[in-house]
Amino acid sequence: MATPLRVRVEPQSQLLRDDVDQLFTAIATHVTPGFTSLGRLATPGEVAEAAIASAWDAARVVSFDIFDTLIVRKVAAPRDVFLHLATPAPFSGWGLDSVSLAKLRREAEHDARSRVARERGSGEVTLSEIHEVLAERLGRSVNDVPAMVRAEQLVELALCTAHPHLQHAFTRAVNDGRTVWCVSDTYHDTAFLRELLEHCGYRLDGVLVVSSAERRMSKGEGALLKAVAKEVEVPAQDVLHIGDHPQSDGSFPAAQGFVTVVHPWAASRHSDFPANAPGDAIALGLSQLGSRTMEPAFPFWWRLGYAVAGPMLSGYAFWLHERFARDGIDRAYFLLRDGEIILDVYRALIGDRPGPSTALLESSRRAFVLPALASGRTSITSQLISCENARPAREFLERFGLRAGDFSAAFRAVGLSPDSIVTPGDSGSLTKVIALLGRLDVLNALLARSQTERRLLMTFLKQEGVLAPGRIALVDIGWNGTIQKALAAVGSVEKTPLDLHGYYLGTLTGITKDLGGSSASGFLFDNGSPEEYAKAVLQLLQLTEFICTTTRGSLRGFQTAGKTVVPVHGAVDHPESQRASVAQVREGALAYARTLAQEQRVFGEQSISAAAAIRHLARTIMDPTAEEAQHIGDIHHGDGLGSDRMRALARFSDGAMTPESLLDDLARAYWPAGLLSRREPAAMALRTLLWMQSA
Repeated sequence: MATPLRVRVEPQSQLLRDDVDQLFTAIATHVTPGFTSLGRLATPGEVAEAAIASAWDAARVVSFDIFDTLIVRKVAAPRDVFLHLATPAPFSGWGLDSVSLAKLRREAEHDARSRVARERGSGEVTLSEIHEVLAERLGRSVNDVPAMVRAEQLVELALCTAHPHLQHAFTRAVNDGRTVWCVSDTYHDTAFLRELLEHCGYRLDGVLVVSSAERRMSKGEGALLKAVAKEVEVPAQDVLHIGDHPQSDGSFPAAQGFVTVVHPWAASRHSDFPANAPGDAIALGLSQLGSRTMEPAFPFWWRLGYAVAGPMLSGYAFWLHERFARDGIDRAYFLLRDGEIILDVYRALIGDRPGPSTALLESSRRAFVLPALASGRTSITSQLISCENARPAREFLERFGLRAGDFSAAFRAVGLSPDSIVTPGDSGSLTKVIALLGRLDVLNALLARSQTERRLLMTFLKQEGVLAPGRIALVDIGWNGTIQKALAAVGSVEKTPLDLHGYYLGTLTGITKDLGGSSASGFLFDNGSPEEYAKAVLQLLQLTEFICTTTRGSLRGFQTAGKTVVPVHGAVDHPESQRASVAQVREGALAYARTLAQEQRVFGEQSISAAAAIRHLARTIMDPTAEEAQHIGDIHHGDGLGSDRMRALARFSDGAMTPESLLDDLARAYWPAGLLSRREPAAMALRTLLWMQSA
């Protein structure tokens, strides 16, 4: 029984932060008694493991659910198995598309369960009975049913794998000499369940395997475990049952006296709805396996790389491969820094299949925008005042290689000093910066610097093969296509036309402006459409940029080194504490891509839709867990474009906590949803404050 919740209230003179800390700790301890000793709330997996450990010694029998417990599928949801039925014989010869056949299979199961319930009084149905109905719907002979059943079984064998952590528990039970049951609510018969378990690495000598379809009763009806225990004359209290379903494996058998532990799995998460295509099902299923089947969990950033970045970048890679072939691309340049991980994923998935040559191309807005300044294009000149963080006015010149001290008169003329702080969103100070950059002496200096850097850039591009004849692809995360527009502008100024085609993770509305005859398209969203995808990513563009970044310093420009031109990088702009996180994201994403490539060899090359690729990213941004809010919120993000200024995405400021400070933190956050989702006293106070304001 939970202990009463008591909170000691300090006198009004006590700091607000102390009161909030006290209240938060009291609530957290009340909800999870181990909070104080753990220093955090326990994960569902940790709670389940503690429950298993507590019940283990007293259990004579250890009973396991099978699907989503001992065995997990490499698809987003159980019904996605049916999307793969169209591949094996006999279905492969009947001209059925995967989506239509999957729908017919679901309908056949519904009808078969209704039919059996009328005839036998139970909705538990066998796979043969389901396929008899499916054969009727397809106009096939009853003689085809055995082959149809075996086809679905073969798909299950290909899609199923052991849950690594629960396989360890199973092995421990066997080695400890416990009686072991495997009990499943399923349409599969016992013979196939044994085949499937052994295929996934389980030793079944002396293990009882039970199918609800054969018994015509289920755990969900509260009958199956009770009947098995009665048959073998084991009291319910001597049985520890482990499964994933809150009712069938938890509350129902617990009410009958069984000791039950519900082990968390993907089926309990609201974002795990079914896929609409075979490739999507595998892509989403694999992301769940790698991020959720380990206890203790892999490091957070590795899991984010695997489950969020992996499907997104892999879907992008397949899309790139298809678009390159369609558009006749000769050379594909992946733009550094963001393009490095994209190229690695592309190569991991595409391998040696025919396609254009691929290479990394050193690039940055800073190194490409200034050389294009003479073009006068709005998309180029607007970058001169780009800023996301407050900064002294001098930096608007210094990041382009000009010394602020050389333009004291220009600063005075527009009402600024080099040390005047310019704040994003402050139209007054930005207007003065625009006036400063428009002063003739400043503009002439920028144009002179632009010409010098343009010559170096053109030499570098020629050296890298970019200026050679052929259709050129530029690959990057995208948004506004600034580097492509700058490159097109440089080519125009230098009278060197380039056949450029931009292929981006996503492109925003207005991408087509100033492309200069080149083309651009996006994978997740193109020219801002679908709007719902663009809107989701726009709520935290910085997360996608973090996923695709590297720990190398940003490119500042080029210089000669003997007979060649070499890139000049700034200092590494990620805080040291963040570099390990970047590396783990990369490792996770590449691990996912390699795993997906292995599955593609089994199931054939299958594309991943934008809807599937963006699913986990959009959920993370719009509905983050407390763990995601803390780790992602602590990331420091900078402006780029030659600046090293950074601030956290969603973190509370230090110092005294007041209503004003909390609201100011919310206003300054890149990611309001993340700030509100943090599991800490300040977040609780902010949520309460907003609730009170809305009342």
